[in-house]
Amino acid sequence: MPCEPQSAILVVDDSSNDVALLQRAFERAGVRNPVAVCKGGAEAIQYLLSHELPCVMLLDLRMPATNGFDVLKRVKSDPRLKELIVIVLTTSGEVEDIRRSYELGANSFLTKPVNLDEFQDMVSAFHRYWVMTNRPPAGGRDGGEPPGPSSVS
Repeated sequence: MPCEPQSAILVVDDSSNDVALLQRAFERAGVRNPVAVCKGGAEAIQYLLSHELPCVMLLDLRMPATNGFDVLKRVKSDPRLKELIVIVLTTSGEVEDIRRSYELGANSFLTKPVNLDEFQDMVSAFHRYWVMTNRPPAGGRDGGEPPGPSSVS
């Protein structure tokens, strides 16, 4: 079954402008899932460890302190989080960033378009495939229960 309508889409991006653009594109694409936003990598890890696992995470690479690579490495090495679908959505199109993202376990790599129409098309395609069509692993975090506060590191 595709993402449940109550399952969140987690956006991890420190750019308020990119987040606002993404949220408008979600609305235009008819995305009904709630959208949770984390402004940095450390905030994203805290969110993932204290909330129900989202159906998908859109992850920017270029963030201060805990960057997208750090988040990806942490998510894919944690048994509670490793099945999370992680889509890298970044301004970079560098071959090394693409290679490293997939090496660390990214499910997809998207470069943010600069043209608004192309950005909307990309978000619509993301929604159709990753939210409406793709079948994520069942059960999420060992039955879907969020961990207690003692398991947050």
